[in-house]
Amino acid sequence: MTKNELREMMKQRRLDISKNEVRRRSQLIVEELLTLPEFFRADVVHTYISSKNNEVDSHDLIRLLLKQRKRVVVPIADKATKTMQHSELHSLSELVGGAYGILEPRMCRPVPVSELQVVVVPALAVDRKGRRLGFGAGFYDRFLAGITVPVIALVYDFQIVDAVPQENTDVPVSYIVSDTGIVRCRN
Repeated sequence: MTKNELREMMKQRRLDISKNEVRRRSQLIVEELLTLPEFFRADVVHTYISSKNNEVDSHDLIRLLLKQRKRVVVPIADKATKTMQHSELHSLSELVGGAYGILEPRMCRPVPVSELQVVVVPALAVDRKGRRLGFGAGFYDRFLAGITVPVIALVYDFQIVDAVPQENTDVPVSYIVSDTGIVRCRN
């Protein structure tokens, strides 16, 4: 299966689950994530803001991190350069619609990548080797190419597949956290 075929199949599978199922599964995923020592110990967490149809909801995770007084850093997509900026988020009320219909902070409070202690990413599909399939624009792969901290993909169990087609520019994740458990992919 090609990347585009897998991408379309997973988009449809996500659309097929109900909002209640998204809430239930997302809660289970966050509970699993909180048991991961690398995540639990991190004081500076970079995470995506769920905005796409039925992706694993990260809003409760962000609320929890803010309540725990952790620094939450979120991406801002720069369409012109196809890169990400990284901004500290103080409240979900700061979010507005940005590039590609993705929520982002109204005001950018830049955070150097060197301060990040863990990175949480979305995915359409992943395999047990940590190969991740996104939406195809390459924003995360460009960002992750310079990351040495643990990278964690949040997915529903059906998004874990036997193999994700890989290109030289693809960057694998360290862990996969789903509603049925945690998969360690690499150190």
